[in-house]
Amino acid sequence: MFGYVRPYTPELLVKDNELYRATYCGLCRTMGKTTGKLSKLALSYDFVFLALLRFAVRGEKVEVKLHRCPVHPFKKRPMLEVNDDLVYSARTSTILTRLKLKDNVNDSHGISRIKAKIAGGVSVFFKKTDASLKELEEKMVASIDELTALENQSSDSIDKTSSTFGTLLGNLASHGIDGANARILYDVGYHLGRLIYVLDAIDDFEKDKKSGSFNVIKNAYGESLDENMRESIKCSMLIELEKISRGVELIDFFSAQDVERIIKNIVYIGLPNEIKRVISGEKRKKEPKHPRAHV
Repeated sequence: MFGYVRPYTPELLVKDNELYRATYCGLCRTMGKTTGKLSKLALSYDFVFLALLRFAVRGEKVEVKLHRCPVHPFKKRPMLEVNDDLVYSARTSTILTRLKLKDNVNDSHGISRIKAKIAGGVSVFFKKTDASLKELEEKMVASIDELTALENQSSDSIDKTSSTFGTLLGNLASHGIDGANARILYDVGYHLGRLIYVLDAIDDFEKDKKSGSFNVIKNAYGESLDENMRESIKCSMLIELEKISRGVELIDFFSAQDVERIIKNIVYIGLPNEIKRVISGEKRKKEPKHPRAHV
């Protein structure tokens, strides 16, 4: 979806990197089985992180088996077996992708709008939302509608726009979880949503300036970002990161220590690296060979 929530693999143990890759590939396989082969195009690091969070709080044991991958057909690859948390991530990823594609059509102009409509048309081939997620989808739609209203008003409030997306991810992360864990996952999702929204706005700053698309950073700071402005935005994002960290520290990882190492790598190394990259204006480097979405 956005691709900011990723691990820093040089600092992962080999076995943890293998588990992360197996989760990525397992989510891809699950999407093909539950939400349709074309939905694999929406496969993202962000929803792998969601699955890992839910593994941790639910204590569900994961099972890795070798399966054939159409993109890499000559050798079977380790993949997590389909489980409830992967199914949830697959279905919620599809819902959010469908809503985001619709929002992109509303927010685009000219040739960009045509491209957005074509991309949005692909979503009709995604399988329909599971009935058990209707309530969640209604909440997600309400957040997207609120975000669209703010964009239509050309809002310059970074707090309001990022909080709206934060509410969406908070609901998505915590749905179906009970008790204290629900509160923990809501808070992690909420502050992660705020962080992702601002990261994405800075990343797209120049592109949105040229196209005339809505960008809350542009509305708040003007047509250019000097060093002081970037430093101010960086400080606000580090505050969100600190709140994400506090939530993660409240999770009981007793039965999920392998998942704990991956999650904390993402939060303490991966996300700070993405903040540094985006603030500096550096483009994302070409990714190393990694399991990709396979249709």
